[in-house]
Amino acid sequence: MQEKRKILAVDDNSINLAVIEELLGSQYNLMTVSIGTEALKMAQEFRPDLIILDIMLNGMNGYEVCQQIRKSSSLRHTKIIMVSAKAMESDRLKGYQSGANDYLTKPFDGEELLAKVCAHLPPKPIKAIQENE
Repeated sequence: MQEKRKILAVDDNSINLAVIEELLGSQYNLMTVSIGTEALKMAQEFRPDLIILDIMLNGMNGYEVCQQIRKSSSLRHTKIIMVSAKAMESDRLKGYQSGANDYLTKPFDGEELLAKVCAHLPPKPIKAIQENE
């Protein structure tokens, strides 16, 4: 049986986290946090395959969290999708410059989020699955 891929969702809005949980919770091993510094700690422990990261967080913002993840030797290849109400081109570019793989503006469409997650987390090859058994 194939192990579920891991996703860490980071947002300071509990409604947004509930929507993400509704969309992804049954298909992925999903962990949620609401504070930037907590996201860094949880990422080290949980080792997600993908992080859905809000930009506007308390304490450390999403850009800073993304930069710290990219500096970590154990996390630097983790896929990151930034999600934010900041829709200006300069905001998106700053997200990519911080190390994000993708960017989605709020309010987001659930199907688009699912499509982006699937694009960044393709199924593991059969050989890799067999090697882990």
